Amino acid sequence: MKFTEAKLEQAIIDLPGKEGYPHVLGETISREPGDVLIKDDLRSFLATQYASDSITPDEIDRVVRKLEVLPASDLYESNKVIMKMMILL
Repeated sequence: MKFTEAKLEQAIIDLPGKEGYPHVLGETISREPGDVLIKDDLRSFLATQYASDSITPDEIDRVVRKLEVLPASDLYESNKVIMKMMILL
């Protein structure tokens, strides 16, 4: 059986699903076309995920702002910062 681009795409879609993250088509997400972050979802996730740690709305806003100001000019460095933040969470 030949491994095609379509099979690779499906494998990449399936991986997060196995970890409990649903696949959602981009055109079905409510956001401005230029927005990279889905802020409402991120805020909701952080509030739920860290409720037992008593995360505050101000702390959530700081996380969102920190992600918003990462430069798009150096995606490699910005992605390293995001990965480090995820490890700390």
